[in-house]
Amino acid sequence: MSGNSAFQLVSERGWRRGLGGMLRSEFGRWWGTRMWWVQCLIWVGIIGFMLSAILFGAEDAPPSEEVAVLYAIFAGLFPAVGVVIIMQGVVVGEKKSGTAAWVLSKPVTRQAFVISKVIANSLGMLATMVVLPGIVAYTLTAVATGNPWNLPGFLSALGVIFLSHFFFLSLTLMLGAFFSSRGPVIGIALALLFLQQNLVGWLPFLGKVLPWKLVIPIGEQLDAVAPCLLVGSHNYSPILVAVVALESILFVLIGLWRFSREEF
Repeated sequence: MSGNSAFQLVSERGWRRGLGGMLRSEFGRWWGTRMWWVQCLIWVGIIGFMLSAILFGAEDAPPSEEVAVLYAIFAGLFPAVGVVIIMQGVVVGEKKSGTAAWVLSKPVTRQAFVISKVIANSLGMLATMVVLPGIVAYTLTAVATGNPWNLPGFLSALGVIFLSHFFFLSLTLMLGAFFSSRGPVIGIALALLFLQQNLVGWLPFLGKVLPWKLVIPIGEQLDAVAPCLLVGSHNYSPILVAVVALESILFVLIGLWRFSREEF
């Protein structure tokens, strides 16, 4: 009977069956390996170095609006590439290796399988790609200018930057549920990431549904959400925040629907 102590009783019911075990596994992938500190080093290094070069590279610190826009670009655009790279193999890789079929042969629902990946990767990316680099940027700006960003506005801007990343996290996860190879997943997600500005230029209404203006203005007007929050401006559309959040949730739901019909 002592051998039974090696097994863990699954207490969840319904769609949550196996969610606890899957979360432990996914969090272990982030925090039980070098992944978390590697991501921290990459994004703190890139964002901190580029912002330091601007803040301390000239005799006079640049205007606060310019600093806010540049930080939003560094924090909102570059880490999104990392989000896509990490997420492009989260579902596809496990389908191709047979891990997904093996896991789902246990008392784990398909919903728990997908949701655990959304939760663990979202929190891991929030900590390593948004919060820690943001704290470094806040400190550098305060030291260089002597005028730190308003704290509530800064925290709100971090939330908006995370939402921009979550859009691509959920999009890439959804694509992984539809495709069986990494090429289309990473190709479509990165193409949308880098072509947003062109798409909005061709079809202006897309500016109301794509996350580009969450972090980066189009043209010379300061109208992106995150930079406006940093400098205390109200020249942005709060509707865009709600639209992108709803789209991200929709991507997760579509991914759940498609993965529930996957044959193993």
